[in-house]
Amino acid sequence: MGGNRAAAAGATATRGWREAAELLAGGVGEVYTAAAAVAGERGEMCWQGAAGRLSRAPHSPPAALDTVFDLASLTKPLATALAVLLLAQEGRVSLDEPLARWFSGSWLPPDKGGLTLTQLLTHRAGLPAWRPLYQELLAAPAPERPRLLPRLAAAVPLEHPPDTVTLYSDLGFMILQGVVEEAAGLPLDEFCRRCLYEPLGLRLLGFTPRRRPGGDTLPYAATEPGLIPGRPEAGEVHDENAWAAGGVAGHAGLFGTAGEIFALVAYLWRAWQGEGSGPLQPAWVRRFLTLPPGADRALGFDRPSPAPEGGAAGRCFSPASVGHLGFTGTSFWLDLATGRQVILLTNRVHLGREDKEKIQAFRPRFHDAACRALGCA
Repeated sequence: MGGNRAAAAGATATRGWREAAELLAGGVGEVYTAAAAVAGERGEMCWQGAAGRLSRAPHSPPAALDTVFDLASLTKPLATALAVLLLAQEGRVSLDEPLARWFSGSWLPPDKGGLTLTQLLTHRAGLPAWRPLYQELLAAPAPERPRLLPRLAAAVPLEHPPDTVTLYSDLGFMILQGVVEEAAGLPLDEFCRRCLYEPLGLRLLGFTPRRRPGGDTLPYAATEPGLIPGRPEAGEVHDENAWAAGGVAGHAGLFGTAGEIFALVAYLWRAWQGEGSGPLQPAWVRRFLTLPPGADRALGFDRPSPAPEGGAAGRCFSPASVGHLGFTGTSFWLDLATGRQVILLTNRVHLGREDKEKIQAFRPRFHDAACRALGCA
């Protein structure tokens, strides 16, 4: 009897993965030109797939599991927030200390001095969502641009008093980059590479991939020039503010493959469960993935929309899940109650950044299909 149940479960999973693969292929040309996805449970990979081509160009190479995607705002949780976590567990920053602790007497405006890292990480600092800061960056001398972005973000007036509303903000993570770099004494990209990605064996995950040895030969999913005409479509960060700052920013700039994102998220799951190996301490991982009092988001990580629809995460991820979306068409979700995780990377902006409805409809369908194959009823 037990063997029959196992066989039935295996057949159901096979059908589920076939559905996920068909959905991934069905999005080609409608939602994106390239996609890669990985799904698993309790830190173990159960399925991976890729579909489409790297760009719309004739004879473009096919997308594959080693395709490198612009991860967009996945930079916030998987680079900047984890960098803050590393510094906090070492006692080099405190989540409740004000920004004036780091930038007192320098360029920080008075209305930002009392903001805390927790408020910035949970998007409750009162900062606006976005500003075209790339225009001022490109007007500055090139050597000054990398350190200028946090200052420009801090100069933007608050839209709300701190801790009164949750307003998703790129600007808060631009400022957090400045904190990380002051506390670590290293640029954000170098700190993440040395202290997080390399210790975990993540070879490709990082910023400015074309500047690395062999970076020009990597298979990049194309994006678009966007608001800066003439910009390269592949291997350069799509976000204008991050690109003008030199490719490294607290809110965008990270590149990677679906497999390496899965490996990093699986590591977070194991740390959440109490496994102590690696650079992140379990107690601090649990703190960052838990909602602080009064917040709608964890520290750098998003939560699913309320049931029954679940928003981008779909219907199967529980309220205990964490994840994030990226403007280029990327996402990851990790259910802390079940251990299910799904990574979906696409280049949806290559077909037009303004057409958001297609990726908004596709994401929950794909997440639901993957979760059904993992056993979600």
